[in-house]
Parts: sequence; structure tokens; C-alpha cells
Amino acid sequence: MGANWYVDSLNQMLRLEKIQLPELERDSETFSPGGSFFQIDVPYEIQALEAPFSLNGSHADVRSLFGREPGDWTNFYYYERLRDIRDGKNLGRVVMLRGLVGGVKQAEVKGKKADMTDYKVNTIVHYHDVVDGKTVHKFDFFTNTLIINTVDYSAPVNRLLGAAAA
Repeated sequence: MGANWYVDSLNQMLRLEKIQLPELERDSETFSPGGSFFQIDVPYEIQALEAPFSLNGSHADVRSLFGREPGDWTNFYYYERLRDIRDGKNLGRVVMLRGLVGGVKQAEVKGKKADMTDYKVNTIVHYHDVVDGKTVHKFDFFTNTLIINTVDYSAPVNRLLGAAAA
């Protein structure tokens, strides 16, 4: 069915050349227990997320988002398929990001034809991946939220942090 990309309320459907959703990776450290014949990689934090995308042409409304400071976030929305507006359900995949336009690679012009303009979304503080209305992943830096396959792994930690702060 294809996909669509919104930068805040700006629909990029007619401009979009390509979008790469963030790679999900975790930092890890190799652990070698004494007397063992094996090693394992112990996972730690989720690495910083980035989402590069490219638009055909050079558009001031998107380029002008570059240079914002943290706190002046931009919302990005990736859609695959449709939303059932009668029943209010997502059909397909919706990914919501909040971050900054941290890079703009200007289009190279050859003769009379310009290449695409490449952008990079970084400092992503919110990532929410929903498939058919079900949360697959949700990461939120400010609320310390980690949800995987609808299970809130951050709830016990956040309860302990809340109790310690009280």
C-alpha cells in the first residue's frame, strides 16, 4: 500500500524520495564469568536514534526546521497503509517520532537537474511504533518509558524512582 511521511503537519507524500526509520540497537558489554567456557553480551541502554529521509527538491518549510534547540521539538509521522476512520483503528503501521532536524545535505545540481535533499532527524526523544493499533515499541526519554510488545518494562523502575523522590 506504500507509505507516507509527515513533518509536523506538512504532508511529504508528493516530495518523499525515501525514509529510513531508526535502527534499533543496544549498547552491550561482553561478560566472561569465571570458570565458564562461554561469553555473553549483556545489553545496556538503547543507542541514540536517527532517521534519515530525502525529499525531491529543496523545500524551505522543511529546511527551516534545521537549527532548532532541544525543547523546540518537531514531530514526525510515518504511515503504512490506512486508518479506519469509522472504527477509529489503525490498519497497518504508524511510527511517531519527536526530535530535531539535525542535518541537511543540500541538493547537488547537475546541469538543470537537482538531486534530492537529504535530511537527518536526530536527538529523538520519543519513538512510538504502532502496528494495527498495538504498541510494538515505545521509547520516551523524558518519561523514562520503555514498552516492548505492549509490556511496560519501565513501570517498576519508575515506581522505585518515584518512591525514592518522595
